Amino acid sequence: MRALLVSALMGVLFSLSSLSVQATTPSAAVQLWQGQGEVMEISPPTIVLRHQAIPELQWPAMTMPFVLAKEADIASVKPGDRVAFTLERAGDGFQIVALTPLR
Repeated sequence: MRALLVSALMGVLFSLSSLSVQATTPSAAVQLWQGQGEVMEISPPTIVLRHQAIPELQWPAMTMPFVLAKEADIASVKPGDRVAFTLERAGDGFQIVALTPLR
C-alpha cells in the first residue's frame, strides 16, 4: 500500500514538474512580413494602407486598415506617402510594427 502511495505521489510530482517546464519554454519566434504601399488615412490606433501584393501571405494588392503597434512610429508619415512596412500577426489579424517613408 505504501509503495502504491509513493508511486502515485511521484507521478503527480513528475506531471507538475513537466507542466512548469512547458509553461516556461519560450514560444516560437515572431514571424514578420514586409510590404509596400501608400498611406490612405491615419487615425491612431489604426492606419489604412493601399498596399501591393504580399505573396508570402497570399494577399493580392488591396486597401485595408491595420492596427498600429505601440512601437510603430508614424510621426514621419502622412496620407499620400509611399511607405515600406512590417507586419506581425496580432490575435485574429495583423498589426504594423514598423513603417518607413519611401522617398
